[in-house]
Amino acid sequence: MKARTKFQHQVVAANGRLLPITEKQTEWAFRHTVKHYAFRTPSGQTTCLDCGHRWNETKAKHCTCPNCNAKLTLKDTLCRKVDEKSYFSVITTQDGFQVQRIFRINVYYRKGENAWTSVYEIARYWLDENGKTALTALQRTMGRYLDSFLYGSGLELRNDNYVYQHIADCYVCPNYTVLPKLRRNGLKGTFADIAPQKLMKALLSDSRVETILKNGRKQDLKHLIDNPRDLDFCWPSYKIVLRRKYRITDMGIWVDYLRMLGRCGKDLHNAHYVCPADLKAEHDKFQNKVRILQEQEKRKEQMKRARENEVRFRELKGKFFGLEFTDGTIVVRVLDSVEAYYNEGNALHHCVGQCEYYLKPNTLVFSARIEDKRVETVELSLETFKVLQSRGVCNQSTEYHDRIIKLVSKNVSLIRKRMVA
Repeated sequence: MKARTKFQHQVVAANGRLLPITEKQTEWAFRHTVKHYAFRTPSGQTTCLDCGHRWNETKAKHCTCPNCNAKLTLKDTLCRKVDEKSYFSVITTQDGFQVQRIFRINVYYRKGENAWTSVYEIARYWLDENGKTALTALQRTMGRYLDSFLYGSGLELRNDNYVYQHIADCYVCPNYTVLPKLRRNGLKGTFADIAPQKLMKALLSDSRVETILKNGRKQDLKHLIDNPRDLDFCWPSYKIVLRRKYRITDMGIWVDYLRMLGRCGKDLHNAHYVCPADLKAEHDKFQNKVRILQEQEKRKEQMKRARENEVRFRELKGKFFGLEFTDGTIVVRVLDSVEAYYNEGNALHHCVGQCEYYLKPNTLVFSARIEDKRVETVELSLETFKVLQSRGVCNQSTEYHDRIIKLVSKNVSLIRKRMVA
């Protein structure tokens, strides 16, 4: 990609002046970013793949080479070679730019030989003092693998994409160099598993990130940088957290908890809610409240939709309205409105309303009651005139079950008359 803007021309000029990686940085990457092995045969003879030294080892999983003092992972195997690879970054400055240089190290272990390495520079992220970013990198080939790079293509201006961003979130070589503005804004020590390019860009462009970092909240900052919408949402509440010196045990749970507080109409500027003594318990408490609100909204939506079906319901069942019969104790009457179906279902904890029985054209639903107390809900087929089901509380049968079915069956003639009327 050709440089078109002044910024890109400055990046291209600085790109050609960067010095090669040092031997010390390569050695650090070899020691800290890849695994180190010792191969052990069934006889107990152990070989360090770093230096080729051999000795007998009795430990189970890990050991230290007596020759080079490397900490090794023991593998019981007859294999003679293994390869490792990893990505690491060198943070430096060049011509007033902050640069993250991303390298790939390949390590080749051969039994009885010294390990040897090859290092390739894959990409460079360039940032100016305002957080403006450019990328110079190797070209990628077509393919499904992340590390499919053309190593002879040269480090040129490229369009950024998820592959370069992914490999940029890697090990960072210590003793890095940063711009004075970044140092002023609090960047020092480790990056705490935060992608370096994201952290530096945020520090240069967002004062909120500077505030969080200077308060030593790197774990909180990692979540908020990875989820910028959460930072926008919770920042007023998070300032209360900083003032109260409240420690958030789980940032993801805390942000979800805030969203549920807002859902329940609570004040997100009140320290009583924002800084709970037991975050998990309060999170679970408001989760239950939100679930209840959602169920209420769902019922309201169902009732709204049901009222829209009231005309259709009256066309289907209007001729049966007012139908009622009794044996002196039990009174069975037709449900004569959509709302009555929902009230019946809510009272007896079954789904006669939610499953829209009022729109079934070939059945009729009755409420069986004793002294106006609901006992069972009865569904009758208008084709066979037989009781399809009769359900009490939570779909259970009651002591009046058989008596109710008998009463309905006895009065089928009244239903037939309504049908032909």
